[in-house]
Amino acid sequence: MSEGAFPPPFWAEDPDGAAGEYVLGTLTPSERAAFARALEQDPALRAAVTAWERRLAPLAATAPAVAPGPQVWEAIEARIATPPLAEAADLRVRRLERGLRRWRFAAGGAAALAAGLALWIVAAPPPATVGTPQYLAVVDRGGSLPALIVRVDLASGVVQVRSLTAETPPDRSLELWYINEGAAPRSLGLVTEATETIPVPADLRDGVARATFAVTVEPKGGAPGGKATGPVVYSGRLIRD
Repeated sequence: MSEGAFPPPFWAEDPDGAAGEYVLGTLTPSERAAFARALEQDPALRAAVTAWERRLAPLAATAPAVAPGPQVWEAIEARIATPPLAEAADLRVRRLERGLRRWRFAAGGAAALAAGLALWIVAAPPPATVGTPQYLAVVDRGGSLPALIVRVDLASGVVQVRSLTAETPPDRSLELWYINEGAAPRSLGLVTEATETIPVPADLRDGVARATFAVTVEPKGGAPGGKATGPVVYSGRLIRD
């Protein structure tokens, strides 16, 4: 490197990975400030950040808003008041540290999704009647990211359906069905981006412990005649919560 020349920015080697760290908030304060300045001038970096925000949005959707306790703010104030440590001068060390952060992020992605689902499950309203069970189904495509979370609350008499990553083909509709053992599929309605709350059908209440949920691709507006016609794209079995 010639005298007076500046080293390339830290994101030059892996701009997509740096954008992921920016969205997750794992950059150091100085790195974050430099990256934010670069975003104002670099459309490619802005596009990478937007892609990461969309990619991670399902994780945020699984967790309800929780007000932080006073101890959180005290910890933040103490952290801000602490003088920052001197940054390492050796660029190779900084790159190794950044690579380690990315490895930890990749290894923790599935754990973060599971934690988000657990937060929604735990923070959901408790049963209205003590002793009345609730049931939960994670509806997905063979172990991929959950498409829907279905909760059956027999105490309040409602089925709650939350869409996470369900993808509707153009000019088609996704329809949610429940299937009791030995019975024909029964529709619970179309899958939308909003969280749906519907009454528990009587026959689902009777066979809830053995019910399976499935999502099919149907003509726009739903299956004609109330009978499933399209392929099953997501499925999941109810378990006692």
